[in-house]
Amino acid sequence: MREQDIQRAILDYLLWNKKFCWKQNTVGIRKPNGSYIPASTTGIPDITCIIDGRYCGIEVKSKKGRLSDNQKEFQSKVEKAGGQYIVACAISDVEHLIKNNL
Repeated sequence: MREQDIQRAILDYLLWNKKFCWKQNTVGIRKPNGSYIPASTTGIPDITCIIDGRYCGIEVKSKKGRLSDNQKEFQSKVEKAGGQYIVACAISDVEHLIKNNL
């Protein structure tokens, strides 16, 4: 399954369960003249949610996907600040997070 399909399924699951969440667009902007403005912050997870007052970043990866160095750094910052961060390959990863960790 493609990462974008997994993202859509996870977002649908969270919204169905009335969780406050959104897809975080992290690409830069290509200007009409061909130049590029990069995203201001790198490593931001694909999906952001606030569950029971707690921040949770969800980085969606296929089974073969790996975190980039920027994503690892962002994860470390989130966890040091008391938030949750998970790498999800399926809805079951998010179900586990909600039922057991938040």
